[in-house]
Amino acid sequence: MEVAAFLSDKAGAISVVEKREFPFQNTLGPQVGGVAMKMLQNKGVKFYMKTELCELKGKDGKVSHSFAAFVLVPLPAGVFPNSAFLKGTSIARDDSGAILVNLCMQTNIPNVFAAGDVVSFPVALLNGDQSSIHHQQVAEAHGHIAALNMLKKEKELHTVPFFWTMMFGKSIRYTGCGKGYTDTVVKGSLEEQKFLVFYIRDGFVTAAASLNCDPMVSLIAEVLYSGKQISKEEAE
Repeated sequence: MEVAAFLSDKAGAISVVEKREFPFQNTLGPQVGGVAMKMLQNKGVKFYMKTELCELKGKDGKVSHSFAAFVLVPLPAGVFPNSAFLKGTSIARDDSGAILVNLCMQTNIPNVFAAGDVVSFPVALLNGDQSSIHHQQVAEAHGHIAALNMLKKEKELHTVPFFWTMMFGKSIRYTGCGKGYTDTVVKGSLEEQKFLVFYIRDGFVTAAASLNCDPMVSLIAEVLYSGKQISKEEAE
């Protein structure tokens, strides 16, 4: 989405092909994803949703001009753990191929560690359930903990995911892990692009997203990091 935003006033036409109904839907959900989509549409970006890119046609190893004006290239086709090289080893992976680690970033094999987007680890905000979180800040925390444990300085991971996306000078900020959320509490206005959204699971906030409401997400991240819970009633 950031690339589409950057090129929106530079390219003749920009189109985005997306498997889901809204951009960022897996993480931000349809409400915030819908806001991001509207921001781009207002700048002339076209969306082809619930669609997959099958092929790029061209000549002499180059995409044809007519097709390049229609599809933004390159574009991610999905995120999959690059762990095929472990096939045939004893290192445990989940069904997606993510390497299973504990809070010390250790695999099921003693003294073998893994970190970053390729792993699935126990997430405190999911009551310790294993999950993969694909973001730089989390990967950096993984690497730090893995290194300490390699040096026999035993330490468990303690972090709260925090990331943002910038489009047209506006930043959507997000903290926590909203996987499996069943409800949201919206403060402010999605239509006016000034809001704070709480993601609720089992009656408590597990993530939050905002636009033009700084520093609320940072403050919520601090609360979640401290181990305190925010109930749905408190969010409301």
